[in-house]
Amino acid sequence: MELFFEGLKNGLAMGSVFALMALGYSMVYGIVKMINFAHSEFITIGGFVAFFLAALFHDVLGWAYSVGMLLLCLAGAIVVCVIIAILTERFAYRPLRKKGSSRITALITAIGVSYILNGILNAINNKQLQFPTFFDNDTAFIISIVVTAALLILLTFFVKKTKVGIAMRAVSENEEAAKLMGINNNFIIALTFVIGSALAAIGVVIYLLRVPFFTFELGSSTIGLYPFVAAVIGGIGSLPGSVLGGFLIGILKEFAAVFGISAWSDVIVYGIFVIILLFKPAGLLGKDVREKV
Repeated sequence: MELFFEGLKNGLAMGSVFALMALGYSMVYGIVKMINFAHSEFITIGGFVAFFLAALFHDVLGWAYSVGMLLLCLAGAIVVCVIIAILTERFAYRPLRKKGSSRITALITAIGVSYILNGILNAINNKQLQFPTFFDNDTAFIISIVVTAALLILLTFFVKKTKVGIAMRAVSENEEAAKLMGINNNFIIALTFVIGSALAAIGVVIYLLRVPFFTFELGSSTIGLYPFVAAVIGGIGSLPGSVLGGFLIGILKEFAAVFGISAWSDVIVYGIFVIILLFKPAGLLGKDVREKV
């Protein structure tokens, strides 16, 4: 029974990280109908920025070290990831939309951007880094759950109740009609990338609180496709579905580790992924229509 609760606790903590990152995938797909595979490099960039800020300011904050460093790392990671996301959307994806390029072209471009960013990170530092410890595991667990729940509530309110959120849903439904209604599609899409990259930054900082060792392959290999799979399992484009998928994968992986079958974790996760899609092609909370954010 102790093993069960330990696995559940660790699974919820890891699942909250996958959920935050999956929300970023869902936000972008819900509006633009494209999979931004460069999202994994935004995750890694956020980790690098947080690490370098922690190394730079670890002796400055004194009594406010733990909370202060967490807020500093979050702020720095969010700002840099947002800037990279804006540049990526502006110079890699927007020209494709203007030309009316196909979705497969956008997908291949996203993969290319991912490899470019990964190569840059490899050139900057390809050694293993260790993020400093701010909190114990119990505190990090509480932070991860509270942050995930709060962001899900805020995002849901934002999308459903605010004018910008309603404009996002309009663009998701029909870009041309939204433009005719006076909505600035480019602004809405850029804002979606901003939100998605910010979620990636928050997710990776929360992740590093519990798993401090990482390399330039953090987003592309260590975390890998789990957030994307979480978004698809839950119903990509559905915010609650992304969170559900993230927690499901986190719990499955941690139970596999607790019961000594971690070598089979990928088989279990992707096997359940295939089974779910066989019976629910749109995901657990997705709809068999054009999804809205």
